[in-house]
Amino acid sequence: MKIKYDVQDAMDTMGISKLRKQQIKPINSILSCEDTLMIAPTSSGKSAVFQIPANVRWKKEQQWTLVIEPTVSLMEDQVRELLEKGVPAVAMSSHNKAEHKNILEKLSNHQIALLYVTPERLQSPVFQQAVRYNSPCLVVVDEAHCVLDWGYTFRPSYLLIKTFIKTLKQRPVIAAFTATAPPEYHKEIKKCLDMKKPNIFQGSLARKNIALLKEDCSVLSLKQRLSRVSYSIKKYREEGRVIVYCASRKNVDLVANYLSKKFPGEVVKCHAYMESDKREKHELLFVHGEKPIMVASTAFGMGINAKDIRLVIHFNLPLNVIDYYQQIGRAGRDGERAHAVLLYHPDDIALDHFILEKEDLSEQLRAWLNNRLEELVSIMRGDECLASQILLALGETPDKNCGRCSNCQRNRRNSYED
Repeated sequence: MKIKYDVQDAMDTMGISKLRKQQIKPINSILSCEDTLMIAPTSSGKSAVFQIPANVRWKKEQQWTLVIEPTVSLMEDQVRELLEKGVPAVAMSSHNKAEHKNILEKLSNHQIALLYVTPERLQSPVFQQAVRYNSPCLVVVDEAHCVLDWGYTFRPSYLLIKTFIKTLKQRPVIAAFTATAPPEYHKEIKKCLDMKKPNIFQGSLARKNIALLKEDCSVLSLKQRLSRVSYSIKKYREEGRVIVYCASRKNVDLVANYLSKKFPGEVVKCHAYMESDKREKHELLFVHGEKPIMVASTAFGMGINAKDIRLVIHFNLPLNVIDYYQQIGRAGRDGERAHAVLLYHPDDIALDHFILEKEDLSEQLRAWLNNRLEELVSIMRGDECLASQILLALGETPDKNCGRCSNCQRNRRNSYED
């Protein structure tokens, strides 16, 4: 498909020499002012799909784009990269409160091409008033699975994005992006964002460079489970970085303290109950490569664009297939070999159910989430290819088994022995 001159000019500005085949159609969809939903794996270039049209609109018509991200770190990471390329982008967050008035003035004077915010910012009366008659030409919802995964629980602002858009004088194009959205998510995302007959683009979600490994820790003591974390790091991390996910603050502290003794000076931790300054410091130490091992609760990593993460370990069973695949997607973003190790223990099922019970959920949603948890439990207990089962759960039918996961390796050994 031929690339338009305006798109090529935006690519040159952003230092992109060539677009991937799966990027061209969604870019053209957005530039044709059609709502767009794109489902593609991490590191497949989704950011460029909305940043290029945003750049085109700003250069041609001085129209601006609103980008909604789940975390401040993800916003700031993208803004930093755009500014380095000469694209006028800015984030509004708690980190730059003193600059908010100046940012909104620049926005009204057509000095900003992309404005990044979290969904909570949209509920600010000051923000609403500032943009009501200066509507963005494009509203981007990045990591769009958060609309459903978080909107119904601890971040209701995600469910109010639709209400915010309706306050604008002119309706913008709406584009949503995610790396994990099973078919039933498509309809709900469209409904929650009030998308109008969106074009849907879905590429294969397979991450062929990540080997999925599981280990049944049912008969292991807590101390033995901790030793398996240490063993996996020594075996698989090579020269890269490591993320260890835990389901609770208690386990984050436990694993971090244990690993700090095994790998002195290399470990940091992050969870929601830490002081924000300390948590941010730990994130930066990991991002800048000064501390290569991060022990964290499940929300960590969405804003991390480190390309040399070689290993993701789950000390506890995630809540569902979507969370699991999002989290292992932090690994191998450079396309090189990486590993994902899940240390499975039956106690994790009870812990996950306890976490879900704490949330104020409707019975229908609670039942759905419990079913998604049981789906992941069934996959981890089964003998079939892990990668194929995960992709099936995400709505994709793989043409063959991966040949690299724990189950494929064991099945291959068994066939030789027979």
